[in-house]
Amino acid sequence: MTQKSINFLNVFHFHQPVDNFSRVFEDVYKKSYKPLIDNIFKFEDVKFTLHFSGNLLEWLLKNKPDFIEKLKVMAKRGQIEIIGGGYYEPIFAIIPYRDKIAQMKKLSDLIKNEFGLEVKGAWLSERVWEPNYPSFLNDAGLKYVIVDDNHFRSTGITEQETFYSYITEDEGKTLRIFPINEELRYLTPWKPTYMSIDYLKKAADEKGDRCVLFISDAEKMGVWGTTHQICYVEGQGHEEGDEGKPFIPAFFEQIQNNSWIKSITLSEYLNQFPAKSLVYLPTASYDKMEEWVLPTDIRKNFKKIRKSLKDDEEKKETYQFLRGGFWRYFLIKYPESNNMHKKMIHVRNKLISTEENLLKIDNELLISVILKKIAEAWDEIYKAQCNDCYWHGLFGGVYLQFLRFSVYTHLINAEKIIDDINSLVNPKMKTYIYVTPIDFNKDSKSDYIIESDVFNVYINPNDGGTIFELDYKPKSYNLLNTLTRWPEAYHDSKKLEKMEVLVDRFRRSLLRLRILHNDVTLEQIQADQYYEFGDFVDENFNVTSSEKEGKIAIIEMEKMGSIKDPDSIERHPVRITKDIYAEENEIEVILRINFEEIPENEKILDRIIKYLNIAVDIPFFFNGDPNKFHWESKQVDFKDKENTKLLEPFQYMGSHFKAYDEIYDLNFEIGISSKSDSIKITKFPIITYTYTDEGYKEIYQGINITPVIKLEKHLEFHLKIQIY
Repeated sequence: MTQKSINFLNVFHFHQPVDNFSRVFEDVYKKSYKPLIDNIFKFEDVKFTLHFSGNLLEWLLKNKPDFIEKLKVMAKRGQIEIIGGGYYEPIFAIIPYRDKIAQMKKLSDLIKNEFGLEVKGAWLSERVWEPNYPSFLNDAGLKYVIVDDNHFRSTGITEQETFYSYITEDEGKTLRIFPINEELRYLTPWKPTYMSIDYLKKAADEKGDRCVLFISDAEKMGVWGTTHQICYVEGQGHEEGDEGKPFIPAFFEQIQNNSWIKSITLSEYLNQFPAKSLVYLPTASYDKMEEWVLPTDIRKNFKKIRKSLKDDEEKKETYQFLRGGFWRYFLIKYPESNNMHKKMIHVRNKLISTEENLLKIDNELLISVILKKIAEAWDEIYKAQCNDCYWHGLFGGVYLQFLRFSVYTHLINAEKIIDDINSLVNPKMKTYIYVTPIDFNKDSKSDYIIESDVFNVYINPNDGGTIFELDYKPKSYNLLNTLTRWPEAYHDSKKLEKMEVLVDRFRRSLLRLRILHNDVTLEQIQADQYYEFGDFVDENFNVTSSEKEGKIAIIEMEKMGSIKDPDSIERHPVRITKDIYAEENEIEVILRINFEEIPENEKILDRIIKYLNIAVDIPFFFNGDPNKFHWESKQVDFKDKENTKLLEPFQYMGSHFKAYDEIYDLNFEIGISSKSDSIKITKFPIITYTYTDEGYKEIYQGINITPVIKLEKHLEFHLKIQIY
């Protein structure tokens, strides 16, 4: 009788986001990467397929030569295969074709040069798959890819049928697909090793062509929760079955000692066994991701439905066809994510234009210098495509402000390189300023961008005439890298019943106008829980003029709207204009509020003037350690230095505010001038309550300054913002 066997594909994925803290790299290396590779090295007969994101591999090459040497030894003895993918771990679905190929080639070249290995497979960031993937992966010279078994469910393929590889195509270009096994993913390292071995035994058959692919984040084996103890510390592994032996050596030993488990790399399996059949997969990611991407209200219901179907034996077949959302919807769910993505597209378009202009240059030495700078700019753009801050699920993702800051830093760096190139070609372009109408957000509506050699100002007339990005180029610093306090499904958790979770009704953008009552408190403004009397807060403003005068760029906007009477449902018409003047490192905004004179509405207008105020949102972001942020005002005399801490809520009568980021040596200063002597400034931190792999966390997302000014029949005030 032929002995049953199973081909076991053991894959580990090593990744850190671009510009993650060096202390995190060191901590993860110590707790996970080093002990994991040390154990793999000891078990020569057990084969592994490994994936490293390019920036992490760079760090390891620079800082951990012993680690790299072990990888080289294992590569030479044929124990490991290293697969490729995007160098900086992008989501391929949202980057252009050229960038897909360039990122994959960059990582494949590094692996070939350092380890002498031909790269045949690709890792897909967050296992995001779209049906056109076979074309570009094939063009990049790759033969296979790893996806979730979740991707196969809606095709009617059962769990038993996922014990094989399949082949798919796009435009006639083929690609082998390996499904990841869900059961093993949840067993390891949380359960004793015998449970994983028992599962493999059930999957084994006499024919011997089946495979089970186990994949894990390397960080899961040592960094998550108590996994370092479970995986590597003697006496702290699972007692049942493993008698306290650390999970990793116990698991590898089981694989080594059971001859019916055929340890094999993915390329070896590819060479030995044909695909089971042709298959076409729908757009997909892993099941949790498809839940996280859903709009918050729908996500709450979807989670309940999914659980009820999965737990019901009679409805399991229905569960197989239940699909969640589409990964790209994160760009809708979080406008800040869309902002980063469209900024990336905008900057790369500028770089492509710069490349095209090379055709007009006939100076070979100059062309050589420019080509080097263009390569540097492309790498900055590729770094900004790192996926981690474009989404949110179990990990902080888009809520991790320092990762968003990294994206903007690299994109602004690329813009500065483009400026350098332009000034080399035309020295008159060393200083410039211009205004561009553009559908930046790709929502079919015009935005306006003021760009200069000092800053970028991004204006959305269709969202209350607000500024949603403000880049100070000398420091490669976006001062509007704020994040709105969006409502999340997990905010309904019973664990949060005692916590007040603050959420916003509107995106935290600069120059958003609010009409509020005299009685509104600092706490209500901070919580965004006041009654809005106007209809200007997120409505369309008409752009009446956009022009450049010398070194000044000007955008003029207006809106005819109305304000509600505090004592009735009646509304009074009012016209508000916003004129934005940008010059060097200064932005001046002139706001004019003019009520229509309607004799029969005099009492209504009197009540509006008596009881209501106009407030202007001025959010901004400082990066780094909040203990290094300070503030001051000409109207506030601080006797206690503790009060100068920027993140403390505060309210005062005044017209001046200045904040300082000590780490970056950056000042953000606001001055307000008006005939009105009734200006109150409120200051509070923008804090999100975010669920992460470490539990619920309060994460700083910026500061909001809100000047509140008494309404008048004809009110004009000037707001001056300086960055230096």
